[in-house]
Amino acid sequence: MTVQSMWGLEPAIYLFLGGLAGGTFFVSAIVRLVTKDRFPRLALISPWVSAGALAVGLLCLVVEVEKPLQALMMWKSFVNFGSWMTIGAWLLFAAIAVFGVCAIFSTPRLATAVESLIKPLKSARKGIVRVTLMVGAVLGLLVAAYTGVLLMAAGAIPLWNTALIPTLFTVSALDAGASVTIACLLLEKGSQTARSKKALTGAVLGLVAAEAVVLSVLLLTLSSGSPGQFVSASTLIEGSLSMPFWGLVVSIGLVVPFVLGAVELTGLVKNEELARILHFIAVACALVGGFALRYVILAAGIHGVMVSPDTQQAIMGVYNLIL
Repeated sequence: MTVQSMWGLEPAIYLFLGGLAGGTFFVSAIVRLVTKDRFPRLALISPWVSAGALAVGLLCLVVEVEKPLQALMMWKSFVNFGSWMTIGAWLLFAAIAVFGVCAIFSTPRLATAVESLIKPLKSARKGIVRVTLMVGAVLGLLVAAYTGVLLMAAGAIPLWNTALIPTLFTVSALDAGASVTIACLLLEKGSQTARSKKALTGAVLGLVAAEAVVLSVLLLTLSSGSPGQFVSASTLIEGSLSMPFWGLVVSIGLVVPFVLGAVELTGLVKNEELARILHFIAVACALVGGFALRYVILAAGIHGVMVSPDTQQAIMGVYNLIL
């Protein structure tokens, strides 16, 4: 068994930014549609965060391609729709186009400039924003899931070859998206954001709990799986990746946001400025944990080998004896 060395930092950045973009657009779109765009700063910031994160993430992904310029000519390079890579490429292209249009028409000055050039769009701005929010929410959820599907499709890496990876990455992306949305609401003026922030904080607690459950099930499944999966799980739990896993993914990415969110919901902090600071700390921790999760999942990838059933049984017997 050998550790995969093809995917390093750049793919980890893409997986994180892709999930962040999809999760942020999905969550913020739901809030905007429900509240009828009551929060101008959320409307202004969130689509640009989604479009920008996805653009930078795609740039990191293209850099990893052997022929980056050729990959940009999608109509020639991505034509095999039986491949997840092709499906994902066109999905990402559609998402960044919709995110970009939504961002432009959610920015008053840019929208006015476009409408001055194309007169019929002046009366269609609200409709365009609403449609892009609805379509973009679907695309955002698909993009968040695709970042995990991309790994699952790599059958040579036992750690990735499970439906739990797309599930884990999707939940993590929604957690990051809800955190960014809360950060945008913290920039709003007035007291009308309190209810929305409280609802999103509750959602974050639920997502963090769900992420912890999925991660636990993944590790338990890997520990009792094939030799490649067992080695990957051991690397994360007690091996060379145990410090970033327990320190960044679990402690900073899950425990801290959950505790700070619970403190917010219970109203233990009466000082508004302190509560605001704790919110931003929770957001930062969620983002650090989200990136660390993708990095360690990539780094723990172990190539599978042909192992006889007797050998596999012996390995698992030793493991059970140790435990």
